[in-house]
This record gives sequence, structure tokens and C-alpha cells, in this order.
Amino acid sequence: MQQVSYMGNGYTTEFTFNFPYFENTNIIVTKNGTSTTGYTIVGTSAGIDADIPYTGGKIVFDNAPISTDSITISRNLPLIRIADYQPTAKINPTTLNQDINYTIEILKDFKDDLDTFNTLYSELTNQTSIQILTTKIDTVSTQITNLGDISTLRQSVTTNSNDITTLKGYDYVVESQTPTANNNYTWYRKYKSGWVEQGGIDTTSYITFPVTMADTHYTVNCGMEIPDSNIGNPTVSYMDKSTTGIRILLRWDGAGTTGERCWQVSGFAAA
Repeated sequence: MQQVSYMGNGYTTEFTFNFPYFENTNIIVTKNGTSTTGYTIVGTSAGIDADIPYTGGKIVFDNAPISTDSITISRNLPLIRIADYQPTAKINPTTLNQDINYTIEILKDFKDDLDTFNTLYSELTNQTSIQILTTKIDTVSTQITNLGDISTLRQSVTTNSNDITTLKGYDYVVESQTPTANNNYTWYRKYKSGWVEQGGIDTTSYITFPVTMADTHYTVNCGMEIPDSNIGNPTVSYMDKSTTGIRILLRWDGAGTTGERCWQVSGFAAA
């Protein structure tokens, strides 16, 4: 196939081609691989009695293609007769020459397509390419062979499934949280069975749990940090026990005070 390609630049509107054609429908214009519109075909005439009407021409776009546009101009000659000679009619030399030349131009396009095919085919039949492909096939075949019989694979999967099943007798962590400023320095470890361990450090008296407990039958451990060793009789206690939190009270020398509360709760989490 006769064709020529260009790249747009944002200001050029005319793109030339130098292969012969017979009528405007023989010229195909694409932009970025897709048929496009908005252009005019201006042919270079070979003369009234020429064997081929146009020796080339140009495509004139209404708007200049941009720099990312790939323009292709090609020729497509349908495989048809362009003249019908009647038995009793005089043969016009110009018509006869155009008919023969049309056939020749089609044969030229076929030759170009055949040459392109031969180039691709020669690459496919290249011994090195075949050897590489053969090696890859042998490698995949070996990998498949190493997998063994499907019944063996099935038994292996069954065995591994049984191994996983044995984990049902063990409890393990399925969810956790690391203490950070974003979660008010609370942490927790939640187990498959529903058991949860959670805790944190807070300066407020009421502690809100990061994980809601199933009920109030959970264990509480709490402590406090005293300002110095001269503080007498420091005590820590809790009240207002609920599934969502507790209140921790700090005292020393009989007086209530504020300070840092360290706490930990263990029990079953709410479903």
C-alpha cells in the first residue's frame, strides 16, 4: 500500500503525497490511527489524456493538526474494473491505458503488502526465534511436569487444609491497635475467641475504652504516677464501671487529685 506519514505542529495545514491515484475516494486520511474529516484533497493533475489522472497531491486541513497528531495519507484502490469494453465499440486508447494502469497500480499495492508479509514471515521462521520459543515451551513443560499428578496436588491441598484446621484449637490475635496521639494513646489486642486486652494512659478521670466490652465482668488493673516520693498514702480506685469505660480516682493523704492514670482491662469484647 502506498502511504506517507506526518506529525502535526499546530500551524501546518497542507501535507503532500506523491503516489498516483485515480479519484478522491482512493485517498484515505487518518489522524492518530482513526479516520478523520475536515480536509480537502487537492490532486496534481497529469493532464486530460494522461494514463493516470493524478500523479500525487496534497491534503489541506481546515484546522492545523496539533503536535501530538499523527497524520497518515494512504491509497486504497478497490479491486474492480474501471472500464467495460463493448464488442462493437471503438476502443479509446486513453481509457484502455487507464484501465491497464489501474490494474498495474493494484498489483503494485499487492506486491508491497506481500513484501511486508514476507518480512514478517521471515522473522517468524528465523531459526534463532524458533529456538527461543522452543526453549520457553520446554521450560514451561518442565514446570508443569514438576507439579506432579493432579491427585498428588489434591492430597497436598487436603493435608494443608487439615493443618489449618488444627489452628482452630488455638486463640490468636485478629485485630490490634498501637497507641498514638490520634487514638489518645490507647491500645488493644483482640483475639479470635472474642477475648480482648486493652489499656492506655490518660490524665482525665473518665476512661473511654477503644473496644466495647461484652459486659462488666472484666478485670481492671490501674495505677498512678505520683509527683515525688514525699507524697503520702497514694491510692488508686475506680467506679462507674460500664461496658464502654470506667472512672479512675487518684488520692493521697486523703485528698483527691489529678494526674496520669495507667489502666488495663481484660475480658470478652461485645459481639
